[in-house]
Amino acid sequence: MRQGDTVPLQDYLNTLKSHWALILICALLGGGIAYTYSQFVVPQYRSQADVLVLPARGDNPAELAQGANYVNSLAQTYTLLAVSPEVLEPVIEELDLEMTPNQLARTIDVEVPMDTYVIQIGVTSPDKAQAQSVADAIADQLGHTVPDVSPEGENGSPSVQVTTIAAASDPAHPIYPNTKKLGLIGIAVGIAIGAAVAIFRRHFGSRLDTAADVTALTDVGVLGEIPDAGGRRGLVRAVRNSPQGRSAEALRQLAASLRFINLGGDRRVLMVTSGSAEEGKTSISLGLALTIAEAGSSVLYLEADLRRPSAATHTGLETSVGVTDVLVGDTTISDAAQQWGHPGLSVLARGAEPPNPGQILASDELGNLISSARDQFDFVVVDSPPVLVVSDALWLSASVDGTLLVARAGRTRIADFQRTLEAMERAEHPVIGIVLDGVKAGRRSPYVVEDSTAPATP
Repeated sequence: MRQGDTVPLQDYLNTLKSHWALILICALLGGGIAYTYSQFVVPQYRSQADVLVLPARGDNPAELAQGANYVNSLAQTYTLLAVSPEVLEPVIEELDLEMTPNQLARTIDVEVPMDTYVIQIGVTSPDKAQAQSVADAIADQLGHTVPDVSPEGENGSPSVQVTTIAAASDPAHPIYPNTKKLGLIGIAVGIAIGAAVAIFRRHFGSRLDTAADVTALTDVGVLGEIPDAGGRRGLVRAVRNSPQGRSAEALRQLAASLRFINLGGDRRVLMVTSGSAEEGKTSISLGLALTIAEAGSSVLYLEADLRRPSAATHTGLETSVGVTDVLVGDTTISDAAQQWGHPGLSVLARGAEPPNPGQILASDELGNLISSARDQFDFVVVDSPPVLVVSDALWLSASVDGTLLVARAGRTRIADFQRTLEAMERAEHPVIGIVLDGVKAGRRSPYVVEDSTAPATP
C-alpha cells in the first residue's frame, strides 16, 4: 500500500496485534488504578422510600377520574416539594442533622415512574443508617405537607392523600464505589489508550519493526531480512567468520531473491542506499557483494558515498586510491580496485576526498566509470549516500539497473521510509526491493550456526 491509499482494516488489526504487550500493560494499569481508587473512596449508601399519591375518594366514577387526572398533573410538582425547605427543615430538626436544607437536598433524588402515582424518594449518604432514617422522615413529612398545600374538598377535607407504601430500605451494599464496575471501566479505558498509542505510533511516530510493517506501506517486495549482528562492522565480520551462520544465510537468501527478479540477467549494476545514516547500507553492500562473489561471479564493490566513506572501516583496506582517482584519469579500475574477502570480489574505495562530491556523482564521467565496470565484472554493487540526507543517490540511480533500499528494524521511522520511497519514485528509477536490516534473531536452528563477530583478518 502506498502513501495516500486507504488503510485497510487488516492493517489496524496487525498494528494492534504487534503492540499486544503495550495494550495489555495499559489494561492492567487501568484496572489497577481503578481498583486502587475504589479502595480510597468513601462508600455511599442509598435508601429509598415510596409514597403513593391518590385523590380523595369520589362519590362516582366521574369524580374519581377527575381526581386521578388532577393528581397526575401535580405529581411532578410534589417531587419538587419533597426537596423544598418546607419538607426538609422539619426533617433536619427531627433527626438533629448538622446541615442546611440545600445541603440535604443535594443528597436526595426524587422521581415518579411513568404512568404511576408513586413518588420514589432516594437518599444517599456515607452512613447507611442515616440514609434510611432520612428517607423515612422525608416520606412521612411529605405526607403531612401535601395535604396542607393542596386544595380542600367541599367538606373541608384534603383533596389529595399521600400514603407511604414502602418504608425506606436497609442498604446492605454501597452504590458507590462499585469496585467491579470501576475495574472493568479502568481495563476498558486502558485498552482504548493502549490501542490509541499503538495506532498513533503506527502512523505518526513509530518505526519499522518487521517485514509486515514494510509490506503495509509499499508494494515493493522485501527481498531480505538480515539479523542484527551488533555494531557497525558486526555483519561483515559475521559473514566472514561464520559462513554457515545466520547472517551469511540471510544474505544468501537475499542474493537468491535478486536472481528471481533478475530473470533476464539485465540487472547487473545494483545500487544500495537507505533513507538516513546508520541504517546498515554499507554492511549490506559489502555482505551482498561478498555473497555473490562466493557463488562464483566476479563482483566489484564501488564506494560511491564520497562524503562519508566507510569501506576502510569494514575491510581494513588502504583506501587512498579509488573512485575519484579513476575519474580524474590518474589510474584505472583494475589498478585501483583491491581484492578482499574472496578472489572474486574487488573493492573500489572512494580514494582522495573530492571538494565537490555532488557534481562528481552527477557527472557523465561517473556514468562512464560504471559502464566500464559493467564490462569488466559480472556484477557491480554501488554503495551510495542516504537519500534523505543528500541528493547523490537520486543522481546515481540513473546509472544503475536497480536500487535496493535498506531500512533498519527498530530504527527507521515510518515517515522517513515513506519519504525515501517517494523521493525514489520522483526520480523515476526503480527500487527493485527492500532489505530489512537489524532484525531480531528468531529461534535457533540446528541447520544454522550462531554468528561470530570476532575481528576477522582483512
